[in-house]
Amino acid sequence: MFAEKQVIEGCIKGDRLSQEALYNRYAGKMLAISKRYLKDAELAEDAFQEAFIKVFSHLKNFTFQSSLETWMTRIFINESINKLRSMKRLALQVNIDENTRQIPENYNEAPDRFDSELVMLLMEKLPENYKVVLMMYAIDGFSHKEIAEKLNMPESTSRSSLTRARSMLWQLYKSEIKNHESRRI
Repeated sequence: MFAEKQVIEGCIKGDRLSQEALYNRYAGKMLAISKRYLKDAELAEDAFQEAFIKVFSHLKNFTFQSSLETWMTRIFINESINKLRSMKRLALQVNIDENTRQIPENYNEAPDRFDSELVMLLMEKLPENYKVVLMMYAIDGFSHKEIAEKLNMPESTSRSSLTRARSMLWQLYKSEIKNHESRRI
């Protein structure tokens, strides 16, 4: 059983067993977060390691006003975004063709259920800045104001990037489904 408060107190005191328990409890999920933001496995692992160092060094500031997992998730997201920023991989503008720019008037043609694994794979095909904004907003629950602050862009750019990311993802999804259906014939 994972007694969160005891483990946190042990980590603050420098107890190696508590640190190991915390690491083992959250390492898988936090590495997945880093990999979601950073395509390059080495960069993701670097961000993961640096974020865990921050977790352990700032754990004394944890106030229990949110869950530990939520608090840690924010640290891992921020560290991944910082890594992207340091690599200067977030371009603010990406040229997209007119077909990608079109947003369906209604989503009646959308299936009742999406293949979530396919959607995550297709997200990797999005331009880096669109993918990051989409993940921050739709998956991690950041507001446009928070995204704008973290990515150093206007809120309007965050909103338009999200709209374009959704549109591009929708087009990629439809194309993949169409290709899959034509292979079955």
